[in-house]
Amino acid sequence: MPELLLMAGAGGGSAVAPARRPRGSLSRGEILEAGLRIAKRDDLTSLTMKRLAEELGVTPMAIYRHFENKAEVIDGVLDLFVRDAAVTGHEPGAGPEAWRRWTVVTFRRMFDALTQTPGVMPFLSTASRFGPAATSALNAILDVLRRASMSEKEAVETFAVMCAYTVGAAGLATAWPDPGGRADPDEKRRRMRLSIESTPRTDFPHVVDAAADLAGTLQRFPLEIGLERLLPRELPKPPLPS
Repeated sequence: MPELLLMAGAGGGSAVAPARRPRGSLSRGEILEAGLRIAKRDDLTSLTMKRLAEELGVTPMAIYRHFENKAEVIDGVLDLFVRDAAVTGHEPGAGPEAWRRWTVVTFRRMFDALTQTPGVMPFLSTASRFGPAATSALNAILDVLRRASMSEKEAVETFAVMCAYTVGAAGLATAWPDPGGRADPDEKRRRMRLSIESTPRTDFPHVVDAAADLAGTLQRFPLEIGLERLLPRELPKPPLPS
């Protein structure tokens, strides 16, 4: 078909352009899946209706038949990201500290998903609504926190603080490459400890005394330490009934 051929170069060669889809064959879900592919491959800042159309082999107008604007597409893509991350897809387990372990694992999963797809992070604060996957994940987290005897307000505030910390940690981890390259971690800790210990103790006693802990903590990303610190240590009220 002549309309599917593109002339390539002065030599008269040709290349086949992406075939156009039949009219009306595109679904809302397919558009969002294509948007998520773009987000994982590049980032959401590069997502445009034109690029989505090229990814799907349709015209931009075909996208607008399903979505009013790009912001609506991005909201949907973010919800698919949450779905694929499956941060709450694990059982809380048993025991008085089970809720704490479950919460740390949940936000660790969120951190891992964000560092694998960092292009979604700038848009997390701009989402205008909770999609089905995000609503389900939020409900699961609040349920565990409420069953740990937190009040509704305490559970919401804990969720918000944990989210802020996790997103910030993921942003730092992806934006701050290791300047030491692939040096041996033990050697890097040793060098940092020696550097700290060479500081005059009379001027900075607390820094020098903490040299070993500082070197060990700063040379790895202490995500779980931070998550544990953010969770309350004592929950005096009795747990909610099942």
